[in-house]
Amino acid sequence: MELPLDFIPNDAFSRVKSHQREERFLAPMPDSTLPAKKLRMPTGLPPYLASLYETPLLSRKQEAHLFRKMNYLKYKAARLRAKLDPTRPKRKLMDAVEKAFDMAVDTKNQLIRANLRLVVSIAKRHVNPSQNFFELVSDGNMSLMRAVEKFDYSRGFKFSTYASWAVMKNFARTIPDEHRHHERFHAGPDELFATTPDEHADAIEEESAQNRRTVQVEKILERLDEREQRIIIRRFGLEHGQEPLTLKQVGAELGVTKERIRQLEARALDKLRKAAQEERIDDGE
Repeated sequence: MELPLDFIPNDAFSRVKSHQREERFLAPMPDSTLPAKKLRMPTGLPPYLASLYETPLLSRKQEAHLFRKMNYLKYKAARLRAKLDPTRPKRKLMDAVEKAFDMAVDTKNQLIRANLRLVVSIAKRHVNPSQNFFELVSDGNMSLMRAVEKFDYSRGFKFSTYASWAVMKNFARTIPDEHRHHERFHAGPDELFATTPDEHADAIEEESAQNRRTVQVEKILERLDEREQRIIIRRFGLEHGQEPLTLKQVGAELGVTKERIRQLEARALDKLRKAAQEERIDDGE
């Protein structure tokens, strides 16, 4: 019952009424349309990073297929789980939920592996003598994993654009001039307000925009009471050096049920969305 089955919804999922129609989502990945070429590997990488360059890049069609498949499998697992009676669960139904979830995880890992070299590339551009390259890669990998979960392929953007934006946003907190001012927070408001990355924006401009958004987030968080602030900060990993926590984990910290945390989080997010509108926080600023 606690499997993480959040997915990016798509109208096509609800129209699947038969096994035959489902197969178009679960079919094998299409062949690549990218021209075959030898990849140039950066020098000085240890073997485990160099091995990333053995994984082929995904074409736009392959990428869309995998994201559609991953989210459909989570949708399917969530629908099946909703049929479970916790007091008398049926083994066949539980097995079906777990099978769909395991397939979704495999698909997610396939997407992550195909994009890990992107993190290495960005880390090499951001590292300086005072920073540890491998720590940057590790942080970037975590950003990549979250980006895979949140990316909506149906909007027409390339995942590499969205992932680059997410990874650079996280790296921005380790750049000295920016780190002094933003040490407390390392995530922007995109998770809260569903902003959309600008596919054509320059990387430096994106980082500057993210800095402005971070300041705005700090400001609007002041609209919440102390408990609401703590829930939002813990749930979205906004505190420096901390990863997002589950509803259950936050509930354990505050001594309440995860359902109560869900209610308080929903109320806090509603306040933040209204505050965001007043502060004119959107993907155009």
